[in-house]
Amino acid sequence: MYQALSTTGLELIRRSHGFGPTFGPRFSNHLPMAITAMQRLGASPAQLEKEYQRAADHLAPLGEALGVDTPTLGEKAHNADFVEYYRCMLGKLGTEETLRRILPSLLPGISAGAFHGVIRLAYAVELEDIDEISHALAYWSSGFTPLGDLTFQQDLSPQDDLKQALSVFHDHIYRKGIIIDHVEELVTLEKYQAIARQPDSLSLERVARIVLTQYTASDDFTLLHGVTGFQALCSLLPFIENKDVALHYFWQAYVAAACTAEYREPHSNERLHSDVIADWPHWFEQALETGNDHTIKLTYSCARLYDSLRLPEALYAVKYRLENAS
Repeated sequence: MYQALSTTGLELIRRSHGFGPTFGPRFSNHLPMAITAMQRLGASPAQLEKEYQRAADHLAPLGEALGVDTPTLGEKAHNADFVEYYRCMLGKLGTEETLRRILPSLLPGISAGAFHGVIRLAYAVELEDIDEISHALAYWSSGFTPLGDLTFQQDLSPQDDLKQALSVFHDHIYRKGIIIDHVEELVTLEKYQAIARQPDSLSLERVARIVLTQYTASDDFTLLHGVTGFQALCSLLPFIENKDVALHYFWQAYVAAACTAEYREPHSNERLHSDVIADWPHWFEQALETGNDHTIKLTYSCARLYDSLRLPEALYAVKYRLENAS
């Protein structure tokens, strides 16, 4: 179903390494992720080149390394130093061992870049390119956004946890900014402590159903990133020993992001969609025709989630997005 990664796509991604992971007011550089997803959906070389030119016009340069031997998590000025740090580690240890060592320390900051750190890393690992993996790890590390220690509550379902959190922040007005600005503001608020506890038991299927149905109830931009971020984490789970902890850190970050979304209505289990028939070739073509990197990445993420979990919600999310794509 998926097309092979091409030499054209790899060359464009390597050219993109002259750009930093963010631009403007901390907008994420989607270019390497978009190119990877577009290839998997069957984009032509001309479509890949067009996407590169479109994105390159507004991206910021990577910047020089400061010569820091041990860069600091969450220090954005250390991004280029992190690139060199991880490139060296990957060269010595290889991808699998590097990820097994590094991911446990990065998971508490999975909110980095509104999930773009984990998304870019998952795509980079799929690409199997050490340079791109080093840039992805650097982005997650320099944008590291911890939300506090994990705390748990027995007999609390993820659905009820999300409902309670959304009720607390339903009418909260955030300062002007983007998703990650609002998440960082959220954790400084006193009432954040009221939603800090989470269920002591989670499963991939239950979390997947929630992130997919919350998105399709709203087409909310923030909640879309919850879907693509969740699929990215699933892709990286083979490299993570404690998968339960990884899922809990994602849930912590997802609930926080959901509390900053425009759509903050309670989750409902009633939005189950079993009547959609998969039409991946057509959907892939439609997604590419939109030229919208968020639509393209969501389509790819839902396809991958459907491969692994066979949830009808994943089919509906693609159909819903493509029917509403501008």
